[in-house]
Amino acid sequence: IVGNLGGAPSVFHSASYRSWMPSIDARYKIKTNWTAYAQFATGSNIPPSSVFDSKGAQVAVLPSPTAVKTYQVGSVVKFNRWTLDVDAYYSHFQNPYSNYLDSAGESFFYQTGPSNTKGIEAESNILIGHGLSVYLNGTMGSAKYQEGKTYANGGLWIASAPKNTEAIGLTYQVKNWDVGMFNKRVGPMYNDNGTNNQAVAIDPFNVTNLFLNYTFRGDTYLRGTKVRFGINNLFDQHNIVGVAPASTKSNLPAPGDILTLLPARSISLTMTFGYAPAR
Repeated sequence: IVGNLGGAPSVFHSASYRSWMPSIDARYKIKTNWTAYAQFATGSNIPPSSVFDSKGAQVAVLPSPTAVKTYQVGSVVKFNRWTLDVDAYYSHFQNPYSNYLDSAGESFFYQTGPSNTKGIEAESNILIGHGLSVYLNGTMGSAKYQEGKTYANGGLWIASAPKNTEAIGLTYQVKNWDVGMFNKRVGPMYNDNGTNNQAVAIDPFNVTNLFLNYTFRGDTYLRGTKVRFGINNLFDQHNIVGVAPASTKSNLPAPGDILTLLPARSISLTMTFGYAPAR
């Protein structure tokens, strides 16, 4: 393939990966409205292409994919006006790749030690009445690198893994209308600086979204057509959600630090058309 006039020919690099990922789950009905379950699953994550897609493709050994094993147990109970789902999980990750942005804005990749993620989650939906419902969700856990004599970062938090999250939502459904507002709080977490893990503390933040939907029903050719109106980040918050320090030696704020903020308020309007011939 010939490149642009006066330029170098195009070069393509590629790599192939294959993984066997078994999974199994079991469920047991304790009562007609109460179920318990257990799950085991495996997964894999291939390295970022930037790891091996280097100049001249001079990679002595192609990086292997990293595997993960996940265990989860939980229980679900349902009543006429409310539901509750509680579960606990544990995941073990092999040495994955991480990255950070240097002062020039380029991504730098490096391999981390194995890590373990564990925690609990609870979720509930409560019907108040007349189409009004309350949604609740909460998580609490940890995502840390495995401790050991050979792991310098053992016991430290993985970047961008919050200690807890909480969500609450109100939904209202009546005839063709569906209205909802959800607020989610993301708990404290850490970012790395390229050399040290758990280098920069990120404070908790909230984001609120609002939506309004209308669905055409009844004896009409537009039956099934949906109009969706949404506002993301309703209160236009601009909290810091990520920091890429300019220095790999100091955690102190510096002019060259790259900050990631919550995206500003955005408004969307979409329409999905449906066509239904006369009955």
